[in-house]
Amino acid sequence: MGRSRAEAGLERSRESAYPNDPFVTDDKDAFSNPYAMFAKDPAELKRMLQEFKVIDWKQSLLVNGIPGSSFDILQEVADAKNLTLEHFMIPSKVFIHHNPESITDDGRFHKSSKLSSDTMFLAELINKHIGYGGSEQSLNYIKKRIELFPSVCMSDDEGRLMGWSLTDELSAFRMGYILPEFRNKGCMTAIVTFLAKEMHRRGLPVYNFIAEENTISALFSKSFGMTEYPDIYYYLRMTPKKRSL
Repeated sequence: MGRSRAEAGLERSRESAYPNDPFVTDDKDAFSNPYAMFAKDPAELKRMLQEFKVIDWKQSLLVNGIPGSSFDILQEVADAKNLTLEHFMIPSKVFIHHNPESITDDGRFHKSSKLSSDTMFLAELINKHIGYGGSEQSLNYIKKRIELFPSVCMSDDEGRLMGWSLTDELSAFRMGYILPEFRNKGCMTAIVTFLAKEMHRRGLPVYNFIAEENTISALFSKSFGMTEYPDIYYYLRMTPKKRSL
């Protein structure tokens, strides 16, 4: 029986994403091997994980944006394939903006401040600020996100860096940060407005994942016009267990 079109398409996508790029060949580097699958039916998700030949289960990998209702399925698959399943990030809530064309700049930040999409120089600094950063693998991950997806940073009229935000392979806002001395000045609103307009221009959704315990960012997302969804979402890492000789 031949492969399904979905399976073939996913495989072609993985082969063509970064041809001959050593960044995606390290079996121990979960950052290099993120996967996303879409299925409304939990049984279909389980079938995709068990039967499709797209995922290389010999590699460490990330499974991003999995709802809590599907966690048990991931655990069952991990046990069957002799993988360790662990939380890569703190469980998150999803906030979605359903009317991004209505987003406007409210002008609350200093008019001489500058927004720029030239953010590659920030990669090492971002790597120090995120909870899962600090390694060469996470630095490469951040650089790829900056290279391939929209990002923005803000500086003041003296050229001092104020803050930044990136987007990721799921089109979600990620790694947003405002330096302490510039907080409560509307900087993040300006940054998110810039990114939201760019994502909407590209025909992409405007949404983010907020750590379940981050009440300040959750309140900000709601004030920005985003709707909170009830489920809890997980970023998970799956790592092959060492086999005894």
